[in-house]
Amino acid sequence: MKKSSEQPWQHQAAKSLCRVGETAGLAAIAIGAAWACRRWIDSQGKAGCEQESQSEHPVVMEMSAIKNGDIATLEKLSDVAGLEEVKSELREKVIEPFTRPELFERFKLQKGGGVLMYGPPGNGKTFIARAIAGEMNAKFFPVNAAEIKSKWVGDTEKNLQKLFDEAKQHTKSVIFLDEVDALLSARGNRKIGSVTQFLQLSDGVIKTPNCLLLLAATNKPWMLDEAVIRPGRLGNLVYVGPPDLKAREAILALNLKSVPTENFSLAEIAGGTEGYSGADIAELCDHAKRAAKNRQISSGKNEVVMKSDFAQAIGKIRPSVSLVQLKQFEAWRKNRQRLSEIDDDEN
Repeated sequence: MKKSSEQPWQHQAAKSLCRVGETAGLAAIAIGAAWACRRWIDSQGKAGCEQESQSEHPVVMEMSAIKNGDIATLEKLSDVAGLEEVKSELREKVIEPFTRPELFERFKLQKGGGVLMYGPPGNGKTFIARAIAGEMNAKFFPVNAAEIKSKWVGDTEKNLQKLFDEAKQHTKSVIFLDEVDALLSARGNRKIGSVTQFLQLSDGVIKTPNCLLLLAATNKPWMLDEAVIRPGRLGNLVYVGPPDLKAREAILALNLKSVPTENFSLAEIAGGTEGYSGADIAELCDHAKRAAKNRQISSGKNEVVMKSDFAQAIGKIRPSVSLVQLKQFEAWRKNRQRLSEIDDDEN
């Protein structure tokens, strides 16, 4: 007989739930399950509690792996295909304050504060973050914000604190919070603990003697707490949209590197993929290569990727980001610009 993988408390909780009638309400269900869990925890003693607690700190467990990362493997901004306006903006807002601090001091330019990259998914925000760390020759701390969250009260704040503390141990560090909306969303007029902790930690970044840069990315900037995107925190807003023509051509070239193809124009293929994300274009290439592979299996002869393979792929694979979504980002960007102009006028 196969042994059940259920813990004793799960079995007891299930029995309690069964005993509670459907008409008893959620409160009765919660009470029955809670008492079953409590009895199991009491029976297991302190060891069971310690085991449960240790599994709730994935970020802390990742620190050692991140700490030993090889800086030399990080990309540079020159490796980012196209997106020249985005790269120029990032060099001025992010990299130059650290690489040319004397110029900012001479001209009394404001420096410091974090950067929020926002835009539709699949367009290389994580790759750009790695490239920024590579440009600065800094330790890179990439963390998915959802991994920091904990169901235990106070543990999310502790995870944030430990992340910043670890980054401060190095002369140059870049913290990258991906999907930051999962951690720092607005909750009406109430500040949740993780937002309050983040505000305190980000305010302290400017004061740290080390070179510590805070980057974040989101596909839903309108979900963030307003205090998070104020100057000095994640106040430098950079839109990373779908790749331009040059970028799309470079993505095609990268995905077809060392792949046998017929003589066709990548620029022509790229011209037919307007609105596609970087991830979409990679999928198109994969589809075209599989078509060539299947032809070779059928014919028994060496085949190559053909222009017609891309025509078929484009007919089947549509852009993952809709025009409605792009308009939503554009509306949010214009609203932020309007609010920024109002703040400038008031100051």
